[in-house]
Parts: sequence; structure tokens; C-alpha cells
Amino acid sequence: MTANMETNKEFYTDSNGRDFIKRVRDYRPDWPLVVNQPVAGNYYPLNLGMFTSDNKSEFSVLVDRATGGSSIEDGQVELMLHRRLLDPSGLGEALDEIVCIEENTCEGLTVRGNYYMSVNQAGSGAPWRRTTGQEVYSPLLLAFAHEKMEDWTASHLTKSSIMDSNYSLPLNVALITLQELDDGSVLLRLAHLYEADEDPQYSTLAKVELKKMLTGKAIREVKEMSLSANQEKSEMKKMTWKVEGDGGDVPTPVRGGPVDGSTLVVELGPMEIRTFVLR
Repeated sequence: MTANMETNKEFYTDSNGRDFIKRVRDYRPDWPLVVNQPVAGNYYPLNLGMFTSDNKSEFSVLVDRATGGSSIEDGQVELMLHRRLLDPSGLGEALDEIVCIEENTCEGLTVRGNYYMSVNQAGSGAPWRRTTGQEVYSPLLLAFAHEKMEDWTASHLTKSSIMDSNYSLPLNVALITLQELDDGSVLLRLAHLYEADEDPQYSTLAKVELKKMLTGKAIREVKEMSLSANQEKSEMKKMTWKVEGDGGDVPTPVRGGPVDGSTLVVELGPMEIRTFVLR
């Protein structure tokens, strides 16, 4: 995909669907790069998407599955969903993946997917990428039943919400996990969707009110856990790293404070994910 943009060799790719990392074509910040493979040496894995920008516009492309991406020429976004190389090209064998419909009908494997594109003013594309990315990653689930509608509605509750009808999660927060555990407790994970300084409105401290989020339930205890929920956060041992030099002028990241037992408000700083077990 080609746009009339002067991108100065720069583009951004996501890291596991979370933060976007700046890439510069034919360059590495940690060592002098000798360019022997101008295409392969500039490809990066994508889970959410990539974007490129100049002083006027941002051109963003989101993907619906893991793929590879790069910007080999200024103003271009290049995605490689699937490779099929009959010329071994130094690999020792051909990359000839095939799919067989019948015993004698085999064709080269074809992968199809959806790309989502947007052009925004420079510095204002983050809300589209984050909101659309959540819709692509966590789409609504449609369910069907072999029942007459009248019989179903007469015997089932068809409208319900555990959340207060006048409350919704902040637009910069995603609900990652809401799961009832074997002992009756509830595992809850909340994530901040934005990076620091990514957007002037949404790259701020977010607050989630658990009482309104889980209305009708009496929350007796809230324990903050490690990200994998296998131990309490208060029991985690923080490692001390030896760092050469002063580490540069890296600002201290904004992080949410402890959850007050009476208000039950969870704070989330940019890119922060917090895990809780509720009783």
C-alpha cells in the first residue's frame, strides 16, 4: 500500500499488540548495521498492525492475524501474510506448502485475511488504532439456538448486564479477563490501552470503579496478584539490576496506586495491566 508521504525511513510496529516501537529502515540503535538483506533485514512481526507518518498525516494498517510487515520504500506499508517460494533461495528446500481437497487435487496454500486502514492527521491516529484494534481482537460473539423465539423469550432472561446501566469502562481501558474460579472467587484483569504520550486525552491515569462494574455483588475482598495470578503481588520479589551508566533521562512510568478497600477504585497508568482476585 503506497501513500504520498515523506516518511524519512521511519515506521512503527506493535509489540505483542501493546506498545508501538519505532523502526528505522536499515538502522539499529544498538550497533552499526551492515545491510546485506535490505528486505529481510527490515521485516518485523505484527500482531496488531503498523503505521507510518510524516509531518502532515499518519497512515495506519491493522491486521486480523499475525503477519510480517515493513516499509521498504518511503510512504509504503508492506505486509507479508504468507510465503511460498519454489526457489529454495538458500533454504535447502522449497517452501511449498500445499492443501489437498481431494486425493489428486492439490494446490499451493493460500492465506486470506482482512486489513483495516485509516489515514489521520499527524499525531491523532492512536484512538482509531486502539479502538479498532480491540474490535478486531475481541469481536462480538454471535450465538444461535434451534428454538422458536417465543418459547426462548418466555423461558429465558434475554437482557442482562452485570455492569451498572449508567456506567461504562473508560475508553482507554480494556477488560482482558473476567473468570469465575473453582472456589467461587473471580479473576479480573484490566489493561490500559495507551502508551505514555501516545495521545493527549487518553494517555492519562484511568480509573475503574469495581462497585459499578460488578453491581449487585458484594465485593468482600480484593487481592492484587501477579500478572499470571499465581501469587499475590505483595509477595513478589523485585529484582535489582546492575545498569551501566545512568540509564539516560528515562521518566518514571505512571502506575496506579493500591486499591482502597472502601471505594474499590482501580487505577491504571499507561500500558499497565493489573490482575485481581475478588471474593
